[in-house]
Amino acid sequence: MPNQRPKRTYSIATATLASAALLLGAAACGSTDQTTDASSTGTPGPVSTLLPESVQEAGTLTIATDAQLPPNNFVGPDGKTIIGVSVDMGNAVAKALGVKATFVNTKFASLITGLQAGRYDIAMSGITDTAERQKQVDFVDFIESGQVFIVPKGNPGKVDSQDAMCGKTLSLVTGTISVDLAEAQSAKCVQAGQEQVTILKFPTVADALLQLTNGRADANIANLGKAAYQSKESGGKLEVAGKPFATSYDAVAVKKGDKEMIAALQYGFDKIIKDGTYQKILEKWDVQDSAVDKVVVNGGDSLEGSTS
Repeated sequence: MPNQRPKRTYSIATATLASAALLLGAAACGSTDQTTDASSTGTPGPVSTLLPESVQEAGTLTIATDAQLPPNNFVGPDGKTIIGVSVDMGNAVAKALGVKATFVNTKFASLITGLQAGRYDIAMSGITDTAERQKQVDFVDFIESGQVFIVPKGNPGKVDSQDAMCGKTLSLVTGTISVDLAEAQSAKCVQAGQEQVTILKFPTVADALLQLTNGRADANIANLGKAAYQSKESGGKLEVAGKPFATSYDAVAVKKGDKEMIAALQYGFDKIIKDGTYQKILEKWDVQDSAVDKVVVNGGDSLEGSTS
């Protein structure tokens, strides 16, 4: 297990990426296991022998993603191409390893089970590395960020800290770390003699955020990059509230015990970090504050404020 990384100072970045509507991304997520165009650009070099033999022979790294989580992964303006931070990173790492990347669009809640069943080689979808998830899969951590609140304009529910969640209603995406955080805080609220947190769960980000704009919920929880992007895309209806908390890693999920794939990914990320590609991708999506100096394996439970 890696040593704990130094605590970071975060700033809310304004997304500068090409516009793509949240509802468009959500619509594309309606079908499960749909292969969508997001192929690598450029010609890969020699195939790395670090990769599992099956991937070497296929010449393709099959990556599962839920294409409704901007700016990590979502459907672009053409209605079919998956774009985002995770997609660019996946393409770059695949190219560094001498293979092509093929992305499969599936539900977030089925990413890990699909990986365990062997339907995909890896999963990249803004997945948070937690101690609980490490019981099912291994992680290669490549982005570090804190969680913040997305609230209606003006923050009428006054949700700007974890303690402020008591007695409030949160609309969250099923299977994400935000649900874990809200449930843990709700238990603390009850122990302190306050009202529990009401948690509404939805299959997509668009559905969860809709509850904020129609007055049915007080807040959503998302990492800094996602929150900044989604508030910007709301046209002034939503805003970011609170200071980052529960520092966590976004990671590539790998089938438990797949040492070959882990070694290959470490090599690929190390290569794109050293040649500057990694930093350029983060800057493209305006999430450079989330950069790491080196990827780590299963480091999620070593971070201050991390949760399972």
